[in-house]
Amino acid sequence: MRIGIFSESYEPLKNGVAISVRTLIDELRAARHHVCVVAPHFPDYIDDSPFVMRVPSILSPVNADYPVPYPWFPRLRRQLAKLQLDILHSHSPWFLGLLAVRAARRQNIPHVSTYHTLYENYAHYLSILPEHATRGLIEWWMPEFYNQCTCVIAPSKVAAQSLRGYGVTSKIAIIPTGSPLPYPEHLSETSVRVTRQRWGVPLDSPVLLYVGRIAREKNLELVLESFALVSRTHADARLMIVGDGPYLEDFRTLAAASPCGGRIIFTGPIDRSELDPIYAAADLFVFGSCTETQGLVVAEARAAGTPAVVSRVGGASENVTDGEDGLIVEPSPEAFSRAISAVLENTNRRIEMRQRCRHNAQLQTPAAMALRVAGVYREAVDATSESMAVAARG
Repeated sequence: MRIGIFSESYEPLKNGVAISVRTLIDELRAARHHVCVVAPHFPDYIDDSPFVMRVPSILSPVNADYPVPYPWFPRLRRQLAKLQLDILHSHSPWFLGLLAVRAARRQNIPHVSTYHTLYENYAHYLSILPEHATRGLIEWWMPEFYNQCTCVIAPSKVAAQSLRGYGVTSKIAIIPTGSPLPYPEHLSETSVRVTRQRWGVPLDSPVLLYVGRIAREKNLELVLESFALVSRTHADARLMIVGDGPYLEDFRTLAAASPCGGRIIFTGPIDRSELDPIYAAADLFVFGSCTETQGLVVAEARAAGTPAVVSRVGGASENVTDGEDGLIVEPSPEAFSRAISAVLENTNRRIEMRQRCRHNAQLQTPAAMALRVAGVYREAVDATSESMAVAARG
């Protein structure tokens, strides 16, 4: 199958959507599909594949890390037509999503889209408009865009419910992003020892871990307050914060003012290829965000054998089987700290949860995800062909 992937979040960006898109592309190519990627131009970035088409983009002062592509580019439209693609798959409802809609309509091919983000929780980033105006725009545009799709892929039930709440009536397929299984050597005792030594953590000290964007919507205050409560009875515990983002300096200030601030480790951003040993070296992954469609990092931690404590609000909880490979609790410091302590204080339970993590992770691999997405593609192509045949007869 010849597939066009349209995504504003793509390399060199390092976020959950970019990781999800690259994971899908790699698996589709491994299954012998031809995949062409359409993504924004990043100054001085060189792609590792010739099958990436970069769209001219504008660097916006609103968010300088995310170039804004513009989809009205005649030469690109002609190039897309020459590729003779079977299906287009967009990963946002914005500029490149619009390009996918127009290209699909012009070429009479199906268009599917993945709904990665609960956009209503990110309205504050569009500072050029009042927040109520931004929310109104989102409420109008979500059904306007997604109802033009042959099918919408949602990574979780929470995401699907969000779409239906906006009034989206298109077919929805729930397909979580697959997380690759780590190399065994990254999970070994030697790897754990080396990783802890790198960050100055004793082998017998409990380690709580957060990996992700350092942003207000990630509810990091909950992680910090929970760790402060846990520290009262686990004075040797450490909290590792892995990532970067617009809230980093403010959160560093909050952490420094905490009574447990001296045992909080900020690593900065770390490439995904280096994360598995860090996941494996932690005792618990702690994720307080209530705004996730799926919480990909929770699945990554699970694949490394690290159970998670997550909020029952939002999509991250769908990556946890409560009581087996993690705990799902109310998003309060008291509930989180009780859950964390319950696992840290029961060695046998922690060992069992690690084993269940690795077992359950095998059910949600990237290959399994790509197989299901390819099934959506085939159904969309068949539905479009049938619709065209009916129109021709009528």
